[in-house]
Amino acid sequence: MYKRILGLSVVLLSGCSTLSSDDDFSDAINEVEKKSIYVSIEAKSINPIENEGVGANAMRNTSQLTANYATTSRAVPESYVAVELSYFKASYAYDSVSFNGTETDITAYSPSTESCSEHCTSTQYFTFPIDNKDIELSAKNGLTYDVHATNGTSKLSFTIPAGYFQAVLDEKALQLEHTPLAVQQPVAEVKVESKDSKSVEMSKYWFDEATVAEQEQFTEWAFANRKSISTQLKSDSKSVEMLSYWYEKASTEDRAQILTWLLNK
Repeated sequence: MYKRILGLSVVLLSGCSTLSSDDDFSDAINEVEKKSIYVSIEAKSINPIENEGVGANAMRNTSQLTANYATTSRAVPESYVAVELSYFKASYAYDSVSFNGTETDITAYSPSTESCSEHCTSTQYFTFPIDNKDIELSAKNGLTYDVHATNGTSKLSFTIPAGYFQAVLDEKALQLEHTPLAVQQPVAEVKVESKDSKSVEMSKYWFDEATVAEQEQFTEWAFANRKSISTQLKSDSKSVEMLSYWYEKASTEDRAQILTWLLNK
């Protein structure tokens, strides 16, 4: 579910970039990536406040928010929090998180580890999804989330201050302010006078917007997928992205019409 977690363990273990809960969060953003259909804002990792738990205490918790915001009408990956959680080794592991009245399963992004010196400790590496509305709410009240053990005998509770989430919202406002209007507009708002179906109409529009190389790329892909979509057309080009989007939405009859139009170009 969460594709962009490669190398998270390295980031989370980097103490020099980890924020404390009493930070002023003026430099809370670690990285911003602009994708073709969304902006991904990765905050720096933070050591949250540990609240009173049940049955155990954490030795260390490092949490990190990645917030994804759409710049088109297309669906984008969920925002999520990545967590590195260390505790005294026990017969159980943690498998769910709850906050704001909901509970969700966690997803491991790296196998759990163990280490022993005087005492043995276990460390879990996992993510859990967070809705963008919850991010906005957390910018006002902070986020308290509880981590639950498999057998229900242990619960750990942590709080991330509101300022951490506000820093992400401030970065979002800055990034979307400078996102090109054509990207911000929902696709349906692009108007072209035509008697064609919407899929055919928009395919023609975006084909004319594409470069010659992009037109050739799309044409080759469209003919190869004329009956059904068996491969995805990958490109950083806005025109190619929109071409593949509308072609995939087209009916069999509409695809035939698009292909005939391409042959006559």
